[in-house]
Amino acid sequence: MDRAIVKLKQLILLSGDLAIFYLALWAALIARGLFPRTVLIGWSGHVVPFSIVFLAWLIIFYTNGLYDLAAARNEARFLRKAAAGFAAAAIAAVAFFYLVPFFWIEPRTTLAFDLLITSALWILWRTIFNATIASRALRTRVCFIGWNPEAAELTRIIHARPNVGYQVAAVVAPNVNPTLPSGSSIAIKQDFSRLSDFLRSERVATVVMAMSPRTTPELARPLYESIFLKLAFTDIIPFYEQLTGRIPVSAITRIWFLENLREAEKRFYDVIKRAGDLAMAAAIGIFTIAISPLVAAAISVNSRGPIFYRQERVGKDGKPFRIVKFRTMVRDAETNGAQFASKDDSRVTRVGRFLRAARIDELPQVWNVIRGEMSFIGPRPERPEFVRQLEEAMPFYSMRHLVQPGLTGWAQVNYSYAATLEENLEKLQYDLFYIKNRSLLTDLAIMLRTLGIILSAKGQ
Repeated sequence: MDRAIVKLKQLILLSGDLAIFYLALWAALIARGLFPRTVLIGWSGHVVPFSIVFLAWLIIFYTNGLYDLAAARNEARFLRKAAAGFAAAAIAAVAFFYLVPFFWIEPRTTLAFDLLITSALWILWRTIFNATIASRALRTRVCFIGWNPEAAELTRIIHARPNVGYQVAAVVAPNVNPTLPSGSSIAIKQDFSRLSDFLRSERVATVVMAMSPRTTPELARPLYESIFLKLAFTDIIPFYEQLTGRIPVSAITRIWFLENLREAEKRFYDVIKRAGDLAMAAAIGIFTIAISPLVAAAISVNSRGPIFYRQERVGKDGKPFRIVKFRTMVRDAETNGAQFASKDDSRVTRVGRFLRAARIDELPQVWNVIRGEMSFIGPRPERPEFVRQLEEAMPFYSMRHLVQPGLTGWAQVNYSYAATLEENLEKLQYDLFYIKNRSLLTDLAIMLRTLGIILSAKGQ
């Protein structure tokens, strides 16, 4: 399953949801006896306002991760996400019809019927979909040629998350005894002889190359003979990126940057993004000014000290600037020197925990956005002392300064706090993935996922 198949499955998921929404509306109108009594009161009178509501529902479901194939599993965690999504959808629908009473309908009873019918049909549809895509029959069988840390990590991920659409069927790794996940039934071959017969017998559809015939000449002929099996061949690096949303550590070299970063092609994107940043900063700035007195009062009552917190960070091209945030930690939180923030940090005040969960503490940074020091979307800026430490441990860490830092980013919606060098290395992998693949659609996806984090009170 390649990226196109992933998108196809997500399209099927979205189309199925839309079909459920409209089918439930039709059933709700019949239940009320309004359809097909008259064209105006019946379908045509309801379809326009409810279509607006359904669009909002799709956005809400996306922000709650309900179109993430990896999460599409018939488990309690998925049901909790679904419950949160439906609660938000119901609130949005009620708010819409209350705030926009311009339609010639009385939607209250219809909406109540619609929500009940939609939830029942949706749960049935998603249960069937989740079970179907997790079945072995629909999963693409994969064979790794060669074995390295990335192959081992991907094998663990695929084994733990069957809904990504793959099944590791075999590993061909000469002179290596791979450590495989417990409970897996993966065939192991330790030489290249009769490779095409082996791939055929294991019903392999995709071959992932963790070693190259350029560096292993004896692999070239067996691979050439396997062409007639009409398999999909892919290098492990793009395969790793597709499954994890990260750049593998082994790929982060000078050559990788030369081959993958196309900064000259991003100029139009940068102009549009800057215009969007300014428009959003104006709107959010007004909101920030409106709530600042309440936030200031809460901070003052909870702990002594200043309302705002200013700190030097490293921005684009390594230039330092000072960010502005609402203070969330106790006064003199760093009397023992600078230290990475961590989950459940004891220095965070009670009010600070709420401000962080709702991302309210970040709002004053709209000033940094207006000044052109930050964007809404981008790698989070770090402090100079941390940057020096991380650059010593990670030679290419400074490359994340190729773009403007952001209030939120790809690493923030995929990862939690990074309190160690190893965790910061993983965040760097996410940052480099974003720098390589950034686009307006990617930024929109990050923004929607950030909104989902805020609504679920999981902010950092």
